[in-house]
Amino acid sequence: MATTSRLPLRSYQKKMSSGNDRVLATAGRDPGSRAPAPGSLRLVQALVNTLNAELGRDLLGTAAEAARWLGAAGLLPAGSLLTGAEHRGLVELREAIRQVLATHTDRREDAEAARRLTVALASCRLALAIDLAGGVCLASADGDPFARVIGGIAIAIAEAGAVGTWPRLKSCPGQLCGWAFYDRSASARSRWCSMQVCGARSKMRAYRGRGST
Repeated sequence: MATTSRLPLRSYQKKMSSGNDRVLATAGRDPGSRAPAPGSLRLVQALVNTLNAELGRDLLGTAAEAARWLGAAGLLPAGSLLTGAEHRGLVELREAIRQVLATHTDRREDAEAARRLTVALASCRLALAIDLAGGVCLASADGDPFARVIGGIAIAIAEAGAVGTWPRLKSCPGQLCGWAFYDRSASARSRWCSMQVCGARSKMRAYRGRGST
């Protein structure tokens, strides 16, 4: 894979956690007009939402498109290229995350979903980094730029797990949806990306199903 420079990944993660102001491209607008996930979890949400199944739009559709998205997100230097294997690995990571987010929505355990995401993240190496003030954080220990991309996603998930926000990132179970949304409800039981869209469609299908019996 060709790259032009080494990515300052820790600086990116710090900005994502504190400012959360980088524009991260998605394949559509949030159907429920929800605010994005907090901190670096927003990066994970945006990665999942590079696919809009209903519109047939995929920002990671080709290796070149995927590289451009990673570059715009600050995860790869501009002009970087992805190999076919790296492109497939990134798409697999996205769908593995989506599968785990579905378990958050349904509030269930799924060993296969957990295993799939674990495998998708396995190519990165993480290490503890100690700053001058004695603070501790995870950092990528990889020299390979694409492995550092995977490491950045892994760190974002780990940070969200540590502060308790990870279970609130969910994927909508609506037909041809799968949109990742952050549940800010008090009970953390939101199920649909939008009650007016996927929720209403589900109710209509259920109503029609009862009428045909």
